[in-house]
Amino acid sequence: MNPVIIFDGHCRLCHWSVQFLLRHDHKRLFRFATLDSAFAQGLKRNYLSVEGDSVLLWHEDKLYEQSTAVIKMLGLLGGFWRLHAVWIVIPAFIRDWAYKLIARNRYRVFGKFENCPLPSANSQSRFLA
Repeated sequence: MNPVIIFDGHCRLCHWSVQFLLRHDHKRLFRFATLDSAFAQGLKRNYLSVEGDSVLLWHEDKLYEQSTAVIKMLGLLGGFWRLHAVWIVIPAFIRDWAYKLIARNRYRVFGKFENCPLPSANSQSRFLA
């Protein structure tokens, strides 16, 4: 199965991040699902530690959260983006502290959608229900 990125569909920062990944994922590797999707709900039932404000990456039967998920996503993009894997040497508690600071303030700083924006017709097949 392709790697699946689970994101907050109401968050503008998350939406912009998904749009970035769609533009740069030339191999069409990633699939996407919102935190409200049936796919994400299934993961939440099996992985009780999943936080509601975390971006998640499901890849090779492993669930990655917070900063580790972001670093893994950039690595999977390949090319120049793979260089960002160097951030993994910073201890997770430091990386995740910064991640949580942004996550806690994302609606206030970037805004929130009332309804999750629909994917374009060109990328609709990459989104899971």
